[in-house]
Amino acid sequence: MKFLRPILLICAFWIYAPVIQAADTGPTIATVAETIESGGYVYLRLEASDIWIAANAFAVSKGDVIQYSGGAEMKGFYSKTLDRTFESIFFVSSAGLASKNTGAKTAAASNRHKSEGMPMPKRASVKSPASGEITALKEGKTVAAIYAESEQLKEQTVSLNARVMKVNKKIMGKNWITLQDGTGTEPGNKLLVTSQEVVSPGDMVIARGIVKTDIDLGYGYQYEVLMAETTFSPGIE
Repeated sequence: MKFLRPILLICAFWIYAPVIQAADTGPTIATVAETIESGGYVYLRLEASDIWIAANAFAVSKGDVIQYSGGAEMKGFYSKTLDRTFESIFFVSSAGLASKNTGAKTAAASNRHKSEGMPMPKRASVKSPASGEITALKEGKTVAAIYAESEQLKEQTVSLNARVMKVNKKIMGKNWITLQDGTGTEPGNKLLVTSQEVVSPGDMVIARGIVKTDIDLGYGYQYEVLMAETTFSPGIE
C-alpha cells in the first residue's frame, strides 16, 4: 500500500484536474527553494524555474539538489490538506536527492545550451482534435456517445476512432491512455482507457474495449466512465 496512494492520485488527476501537458519523462535536476510536507507528500518549489512539484514524501531541505521524472502539470490545483491553491504544479512519478556528479553534468549541459544560444529541448504537445476533424466509425461510438450512453453500454465492448493525447505507462500493471475525437464538452470530451498495449501521444487509433462506469479507485477518486482491456489498431485519418 506504500506506493498505491501516489499512483492513484496520478491516475485520478489525469481525468479530474485541468491537465496542461505531460511532464518530461526523462530525469530533471533542480535545486529546491522551498519545501512543504503534508499528508504523506512533499511540495517543492524549484529555484531556477520557480515551479512547484509534488511527490511522495522524502527527506529534503531548502538548497538540496533533487532529480525527478514523470507526472503531469496541473493549473489551479487546490490542496485540501494545505488549504492552498497552486497556480501551476507538477505531480511527478518519482523524486529524490540527486548525486553531485549528476547535478554537475546537468548544470553544465544547461549552461552550454544557454551560451550557444540553443533552446532547451521541450516535449511536443498534442493538439486536441477539432469538432468534425476525426471520422467516426460506422459501427462504432464517439467519446460523447460513450458518456451519454454509458449506462446502456456498461460492460459492453465498443470501438471508436480517436487520437491519443496522453500516455501513463505501467501504473498498477496497466497503461493509462487518454483519447479524444473532437466530440463532447469538458470534462466529457476525454476518454480514459486502460490497456496492456503501447501507443504514443499523437497516434490515430481505433480503440476497442469494455465500457466501465462508476469506477472507485479509493481515497475519494472516482471515474464516471472508463474503457478497460483496450486493444488498438491503426486509426482512420
